[in-house]
Amino acid sequence: MSVGEVKAALRAAIEAARQGRRVFDKAVSEAEAATRTANAVLSDSQHQHVTDTHQALAAAKAEVEPTRRRFDHTAEHASDYLTRLG
Repeated sequence: MSVGEVKAALRAAIEAARQGRRVFDKAVSEAEAATRTANAVLSDSQHQHVTDTHQALAAAKAEVEPTRRRFDHTAEHASDYLTRLG
C-alpha cells in the first residue's frame, strides 16, 4: 500500500467517524425524546417490565458519552496520523 493509499484510507476513516458521530447523536436525540414520552406515560407503573426498561434505558444513557468520545478519538487519532504522514 502506498503512502497516498494510506492517506486516502485515513481520510475515509475520519469521515466515517464523523458521520458515525452525527448519526449517533441523532439517534440519541430521538431516543431521549422517546424516553421522555415513555416516562410520562409509565411514570406510576411498578410493573417489572417497566422497571426493567427503566434500568436498561439508564444503562444505555450511561454509554452515550463514552461512545461519543470513541467517535471523536478515532477521528482525532486518524487526523494526527494523517498530519504526520504529510
